[in-house]
Amino acid sequence: MWFFPTKKEIKKEFEKISRAFKKRDSDIQEIRKEIISKKEVELMIKEEILKIKADMFKVREIGSRTPRTAIRKKADKMLDKAEILSEMANLSKKGYSTTEMFNIIVNEKQLCKKTCFYKYMKKVREQFAEVRGQHNAN
Repeated sequence: MWFFPTKKEIKKEFEKISRAFKKRDSDIQEIRKEIISKKEVELMIKEEILKIKADMFKVREIGSRTPRTAIRKKADKMLDKAEILSEMANLSKKGYSTTEMFNIIVNEKQLCKKTCFYKYMKKVREQFAEVRGQHNAN
């Protein structure tokens, strides 16, 4: 025997199918809204990053290194180095200890950082050793 559905049963099945499709469509719409909002957030983040990068480039433009400024910076660096070395030599002639010189040059006057101080200190000591060697030879 064959079973043939009635119009009423067919209509019920079509309604179930249409409800399922409507639910699927509403779920898709919600997901699209979430995706759009995530994309908007990503775009906002990217815009902020671009603004920050633009600000960084503006700073670089102001302090950009042209040949003249590079020469000036190098000259300033050499003058600073000469000042530090002469200050170290004067302090060591006066009998200051390395710790005292470190406190004066690095902490008080802030002429250089810790690593530079010890690098320059080594040079000063080498120069004193050369001078003493020349005096002993004469």
